[in-house]
Amino acid sequence: MVEVACELGANGPRPLGVGNIPQFHLGLLVNQVSVEKLLVDAFFEHSYQKALEAFTLSRLVGDAKKARKVLDALIEANKGMWPELN
Repeated sequence: MVEVACELGANGPRPLGVGNIPQFHLGLLVNQVSVEKLLVDAFFEHSYQKALEAFTLSRLVGDAKKARKVLDALIEANKGMWPELN
């Protein structure tokens, strides 16, 4: 997935240049992409470890002990809708 600032016109979208991304914002973007990639990998590989890593990296959780509690609660609440994670 790529997010690009653009203008929409009669000939479709036209990307706009935004220049360099400041280091702080780049760090936020890289972190979020890592979380999302780990979650996708966890789903397709049925990997509890990768899901746990994703929640640990997430800025919404940010702590391994909390991440395990959140992940275990989500697994329980979504039984039958998620693949079994090993």
